[in-house]
Amino acid sequence: MHFLIVSGAAQGQITPARRLARALVAAAEPGVIIRATLAVPLSALRRMFPGKAAGAAAGEGAVVLSDGAGVDYAAFTDGFDDGFQPERCDGAAFVGRLQLVGPASLARLAAALRARGRPVTCVVYTLLLPFATAVARDLDVPAYFFWTMPAAVLSVYYHYFHGRHGLVDAAAGVRDDPNRRVQVPGLEFLRARDLPSLLTGPSPYLPAFREMFHVVEATAAASCHAHGQSGAKPRVLVNTFDALEPKALASVPGIDLIPVGPMVTDTEADGGGDLFEQDDDAGYMQWLDKQRDASVVYVAFGSLAVLSPRQLEEIRHCLEVTGRPFLWVVRRDNRDGGGGGGAATGLLPPAGGMVVEWCSQARVLAHRAVGCFVTHCGWNSTLETVACGVPAVMAPQWSDQATNARMAEARWGVGVRAETAADGTVLSSELSRGIDAVMGDSDGARAIRRRARTWKARAAMALDAAADDAEVDGDATAARNLRRFVQGVRSREREREQKQAGQS
Repeated sequence: MHFLIVSGAAQGQITPARRLARALVAAAEPGVIIRATLAVPLSALRRMFPGKAAGAAAGEGAVVLSDGAGVDYAAFTDGFDDGFQPERCDGAAFVGRLQLVGPASLARLAAALRARGRPVTCVVYTLLLPFATAVARDLDVPAYFFWTMPAAVLSVYYHYFHGRHGLVDAAAGVRDDPNRRVQVPGLEFLRARDLPSLLTGPSPYLPAFREMFHVVEATAAASCHAHGQSGAKPRVLVNTFDALEPKALASVPGIDLIPVGPMVTDTEADGGGDLFEQDDDAGYMQWLDKQRDASVVYVAFGSLAVLSPRQLEEIRHCLEVTGRPFLWVVRRDNRDGGGGGGAATGLLPPAGGMVVEWCSQARVLAHRAVGCFVTHCGWNSTLETVACGVPAVMAPQWSDQATNARMAEARWGVGVRAETAADGTVLSSELSRGIDAVMGDSDGARAIRRRARTWKARAAMALDAAADDAEVDGDATAARNLRRFVQGVRSREREREQKQAGQS
């Protein structure tokens, strides 16, 4: 079996796609060999593996690395081989270019893989890549959407696009009534202000999201017709786990959601895979080794958010006032609010901590010294902090992050949301309040830490491959769900082979 996993160029898609590829390989039954190829845009491949991918001109068919875990890495073109620059091209133009050039490029990659003796038997794709289903159809293989955000967000989009439960009105009226409750069954804890930002303000990506959902449902209908079936629902892989979102997983009547997460585990030696060059991990990990248990404030705002100079100063001032040891990630493209410059230029961080350009977040959060995560609340970061049992102070920026923060605070009780000022800045005093609320000596802080430890244990059970033959508290493990998914793909592959044999 050979899975072609197709990801966009964003780190938030690449990370779970890489982890899913490895998990699929590991889900092989005795006697079955599973290979996976992770295909990313050429610009991303060059950043993930500098030097190794430099000679990949057009990219198609160029397998630049086999990581030893059964996963190969290859490229297709999204029309922006030198990288997408939002200041020069808006989102609508990006999506249009991607849909124009992506299908043919991905088809050439599939042909090149076949020529290498590795024909694709299943396609899995992430956000903004619905054309992968057409490529799969031409190959006569199944295609599955891998949703890299929470099931709750998928449910919100699904019902919004179907015009249900007053979601359209709630999103449109967010400024007038930000605390209006969402009426989606199972998601009543959400308010209008917690909805994804693509729904509450102008976004060039919303039509593309609508198209993704249309393709998922239309592809399932076409597959049922081709196989003489009726009523079968489309199946979507979701990076979550049963215990974390039981009601959300059951709140989408038209789609069968398959929880395969949390996708939080990486090997010690990735051999690349991040878009940003890490600082010397020996430096920050050794520094963490010298700190007391649960004493360090870890601050990171992901791979996309560019913080304003004022926001950087508010964070710096907070770290100075709280006086706790800290590890602060400030990407090179966010120095001086995006103005470039040398290491930590203009930040003048207070004593008692470290500022790095990028780090292995999963390793940092798993370290005993980390006691708090100040985060933008992207879904990968949210899952990692849950899986590591680290309480969070959440300052969501856009997309699904407000929804993620609401769940972490109101449903799981593992953190607090920091409120913004009128201009969108989170003030130092608000960040300090949040840090004290999760790291302090109050009963509330101790309760948050206790709940964080509980969710760490539940996430570990979801990841426990040894428990995949039994359900834990009614919850299937990720390993069990993946194994069932692979068995279904294998069964369909056999049917196709038998059909081809009968026609020859």
